Amino acid sequence: MTTPGSASDSQSRADEIAAKAAREHAAIVTAAHLLEKALASAASGREVAWKRNAAPALSQVIEALKIHRESAEDQGGVIAEAEAVLGRPPALSAARNQHKRLARKAGELLASLDEGDGEMTFQDIRRRGWRLAASLHEHRAIEADLIMEAFQRDIGGQG
Repeated sequence: MTTPGSASDSQSRADEIAAKAAREHAAIVTAAHLLEKALASAASGREVAWKRNAAPALSQVIEALKIHRESAEDQGGVIAEAEAVLGRPPALSAARNQHKRLARKAGELLASLDEGDGEMTFQDIRRRGWRLAASLHEHRAIEADLIMEAFQRDIGGQG
C-alpha cells in the first residue's frame, strides 16, 4: 500500500506531471508545424487568402501556448514542481518569461494578419512567423531539459 508522501507517490506524481507537459508540448509542436506549413504556402498575388489560411494556424499556436502556460505555471504544474525540486534556477525564470514573450509575439503576429493592407508584407510576416516557430521549439527544449533535471532528482535518476 502506498502512503501519501511516499517515494512511489512522488514518482507517480512526477510521471503524471511529465506526461501532461509532454502532451502540451506535442500540441505546441503540432500547432507550430501547421503554422510553418501555412507560412510556406504560396502567397505572392494571393496575400489576402494566404493571411486567411495562416490565421487559424496561428490561433492554434496561441491556444496551445495559453493552455500550456496556465497548466505549467499553476500550483502543481511543471514549473512549480521543478521549483520544488531545483529551487529557482535562472532557466525556470527564463521559461516563465518565454511563456509571456511567446504569447505576446503570437498575438502581435495574429494582429498583423488581421490588418488589411498594413505595413508588413507577407515576407515580413513569414519571417516573424518562422522566428516564432523556432522560438517555440527552443522553449520546448529548454523545458524538456528542466523537466529531465527535476525528474532525475525527484525519481533518483533511473538506469
